[in-house]
Amino acid sequence: MAGVLRVPLDAFGADRRAEVDGIALFLDGDRAYAVDAACPHEGNPLVDGDLAGGVLTCAYHLWRFDLETGACLHGDRPVRRYETRVEPDAVVVLRDR
Repeated sequence: MAGVLRVPLDAFGADRRAEVDGIALFLDGDRAYAVDAACPHEGNPLVDGDLAGGVLTCAYHLWRFDLETGACLHGDRPVRRYETRVEPDAVVVLRDR
């Protein structure tokens, strides 16, 4: 899973989110966030969660994650996050960590 993942902007739905290669991606204004697609609680898809102010809430058990740091705000396990860069036609995810 090491390397760079390039996700074209047209891969994002109207809700400005996508799931690619086990990574959930979210566009919020001019920022992009990328975290492991599976919630660390029970493995549910984080791409289904609610995003508000840089905080992602899992739709299934309401665990909350700070997308800047991956810290768990409600629950006890952080989510792995990835550095991102927004380009004119794609979001670049750096998977080396």
